[in-house]
Amino acid sequence: MHPVITYVQHPPLQDLYQAFMDGFSDYMIHFDMDEARFEAVFLVRDQNQPARSIVAYADGKPVGVMLSGVAHLNTGWVTRCGGLAVAPDYRHLGIAHELMRQFDEQAAGTRLLEVIQENAPALALYERLGYKIDREIVYFQSLSTRTTATRERVSIHELFDTYYPTAIHSPIWQVDVRTTQQQTELVRVVEGETSGALLFRDNLLLDVFGSDEDAKWLLRAAAAEGPIRLTLTSDRPALLMAARQLGFVQEKIAQFEMSKPGTDT
Repeated sequence: MHPVITYVQHPPLQDLYQAFMDGFSDYMIHFDMDEARFEAVFLVRDQNQPARSIVAYADGKPVGVMLSGVAHLNTGWVTRCGGLAVAPDYRHLGIAHELMRQFDEQAAGTRLLEVIQENAPALALYERLGYKIDREIVYFQSLSTRTTATRERVSIHELFDTYYPTAIHSPIWQVDVRTTQQQTELVRVVEGETSGALLFRDNLLLDVFGSDEDAKWLLRAAAAEGPIRLTLTSDRPALLMAARQLGFVQEKIAQFEMSKPGTDT
């Protein structure tokens, strides 16, 4: 006998957490966190807003979750699905499809999400719903490097006043300080007439601002003070090539960023 499935937008935090942990219990990435850590990372840092998120209940038990956040960028409104999962015992009941239907229904502007490339069922679901792959998201671990460039920490205000307005690339949601809430450090690097900027969160390189011709120089400067992790995207091939030329190690997990234009844009 099938359980009675109901859906609640803006559910209690403990239900968001329980549905998330159960839904991702057999995921390719292992999540080991208590409720406070879940809130700090997925709700505060990544700006998935509880008021926009939905939990699916089976006979009153939280068994599925869709995390969502919205932001207004220079391209207009963007609504992101920041996590979709259903507990193993409750899959193949249409819950994921219904969660995404409700996500699309309440979203403003462009719909956005990320999916691990090897997650064939999720990728197939999103493609059926009209989502298209925009780019790949790949992750690297650096090796030790040396540089003669100078590094200077500068005010984060320069990120918003200078670097974001003039950037020709669009950062993915998770590294964009306009869409997330995270403690970051902006570092200007200079060598002679060459300059650029690096955006860090601890030892994670979130973003790079500079010309393609300087990609290798920028990444060498980024890793000169110790090993770092990097998040890079396929629409910036100069950085990908530079990371590989420097011998940085690409991680096995990679994602697709997918989007769908909104009918309300």
